[in-house]
Amino acid sequence: MSEKIYVISCRQDLADMGMDRIRSAVEGLEEVEIAVDWGKARLAPVVANEKVPFAEGETRIVPIRPIRIPAYGMVLQSFYGANGMGHISCVGALEYKSYTEERVANMAMFQSRLKASVMKGDMLGQILIVPGKKA
Repeated sequence: MSEKIYVISCRQDLADMGMDRIRSAVEGLEEVEIAVDWGKARLAPVVANEKVPFAEGETRIVPIRPIRIPAYGMVLQSFYGANGMGHISCVGALEYKSYTEERVANMAMFQSRLKASVMKGDMLGQILIVPGKKA
């Protein structure tokens, strides 16, 4: 029997409900060997899908244009082509999906160093998507 592992939600609307996070136990997150295919890696821009205002130093979740992530695919942040206003720290979705399933990233966590708005169509950063499969 494996040890319980928990995923933590990152939805901003939880604060409106008086909660700071939701922890959910997930099965099947044990260490697994994967084979990655660097020859088919994709570099994808992370692009804002709506206007989101920021205070200086604020971190918020920004809806992004959907990015398909294949099952067992790895996502690595590229530090080239970053947004001069701030940086992304993660991409994903509001609902947890296992790495064994195809996923669609439609949200990014962005931290701004300025009091300004991210505008629809702004590039927040870039990610490298490396396809993989169970070894």
